[in-house]
Amino acid sequence: MASLEIEACEAESSPIKGNDYDSFKNDESSTLPPELQMPDHDSSSSAGAGGSGGGRSGGCCCRMWDYQGVPEAKGYALLAMGRGVAVMSNLVVNAALLELASQAAGCLTGEEVKAIEEATGEDYECTNTIYGQNPLSLISNIAVVTGLLSAFFMPIIGVVLDFTPHRKLVGIVFCIVFICIQACQIAIGPKTWFPMAILQSIAGFCFSGMLMTSLAYLPEICEIVGQSRHTQYTARFTAKQFSVQALFLVLVGGLSFAFGISDDSVMTARMSQALNVCLVSILFGTGWRCYMPSRPSSRELPESTGTTRLRCCGIIAHGIRQNLRTLKSIIREYKKGLRWFMAAEVFAQSSVGALTTVSVVYLSSEVGLNATDITFFFLVVLIGTIPGSRVSAVLAKWSNPSSCWQASMIVLFVTMVIGAFTLGNAPNKYYSFIWGFFVGVCLGWFYPTENLFFSCILPKGSEAEIAGFRVICSMILSWLPPLIFSILVSNGVEAKWGMTFMASFVLVAALLLRLGAGSWEEMLAESGRSDLTTHVGDSDESSHLHGRKST
Repeated sequence: MASLEIEACEAESSPIKGNDYDSFKNDESSTLPPELQMPDHDSSSSAGAGGSGGGRSGGCCCRMWDYQGVPEAKGYALLAMGRGVAVMSNLVVNAALLELASQAAGCLTGEEVKAIEEATGEDYECTNTIYGQNPLSLISNIAVVTGLLSAFFMPIIGVVLDFTPHRKLVGIVFCIVFICIQACQIAIGPKTWFPMAILQSIAGFCFSGMLMTSLAYLPEICEIVGQSRHTQYTARFTAKQFSVQALFLVLVGGLSFAFGISDDSVMTARMSQALNVCLVSILFGTGWRCYMPSRPSSRELPESTGTTRLRCCGIIAHGIRQNLRTLKSIIREYKKGLRWFMAAEVFAQSSVGALTTVSVVYLSSEVGLNATDITFFFLVVLIGTIPGSRVSAVLAKWSNPSSCWQASMIVLFVTMVIGAFTLGNAPNKYYSFIWGFFVGVCLGWFYPTENLFFSCILPKGSEAEIAGFRVICSMILSWLPPLIFSILVSNGVEAKWGMTFMASFVLVAALLLRLGAGSWEEMLAESGRSDLTTHVGDSDESSHLHGRKST
């Protein structure tokens, strides 16, 4: 689930008035506009965390929590931390669901698979099914349902957020439903795993709704504090989310070893969900109740009469028509850059978004990792995003964001394929942690470059409209890679081939840009940003974007 902080910062929203507006709007803490600075990515899939900087004098912790009296900023930080906890806990739940489904189908799991493969010298393959599906396809099927629900309903939810004053209510409702589902999943076990899998699909949809609702506040935060200070705030949001994710993984792993349940995926998942419910209740509850304000609608509908039901239908119909107009505008008017970026976004985000889901299946079934092992695997991935973000900064300056993003996708594809074809035969399952580090490097390279690319080719005057459309593009095919993986696994194809097909979507995205997009100079000219310079490193480092072709 991609977070769009840089484009949200640039988006136009309804005017916000307040005592702090003028002082923050005139902030000149950076000599370059933030759309040219390296943006930070806020999501469960993930990028490298930036530094803090800015704020009042004092210790590092004080500066990290100093949002200059802007309650929305502190609320957004709390919501981001809650989402980080939820993402990590649900990884543990997915591992437990996969093991329970395999056991219910009569298949071997984990170390049992490794033992029989060593004894027979042949790859173990379970052809049993449960509820008409291969147990290995359970997690990917959950992702398919989540993706379909998000692709269908997110545009409608976006319309509600734009055209009605119910933004806070929508966010609270999504959070309450999500927390209730997480609480129910504490009862995961051999007799309840299938209902829990159904609930997991609904929880994934609620998570997308929570993310989209909180993103709607970012343009207003940016307008209140000014773009320069907002860049510092987004870095803090990302740093807090990744820090909480890492701490939660360490806590779950440490407690599982302390209680002697590190080899029991089900008990580990129950403990993880119990901690998750407590933490997200506090973080989400405090964020929404104490800091996130209600807002009037940011857009006005044409005058209409009729019943409430007809008016609701009119809101949805108007929003759909607006999305279609945006699509036509992008296709007709931005042929060199934005059109091809959006096409690449559809494939790239569908693949990277499925990486978490599919990799859990592969690591559990082919490599033999249990829930605790998978917890530490993703901790290593998070660590890898840190050097990855520095790779992004260096290469974006050396070439241009288009070429850099294409390179990140090609390297991610190669990394995924290498892991898919080697880890299943590795002599030690913990070699997968090395692979996880390089996956993290690739993700830390991918996300910041993606946002920098988008911010540079975003046409002036259309920021809000196109930024919202990008959210839809990132979700529209999110169901397809998991579906392909499920079909392949259900028909007896090894999981490594499913991983390869899933990874090939980022290769398609890179090829679309390489073969279809114009040169970097043409992209900037088309967007009206030919005079841009880019700032991707520390505050004293800047360079002009090279006028190289994206190829």
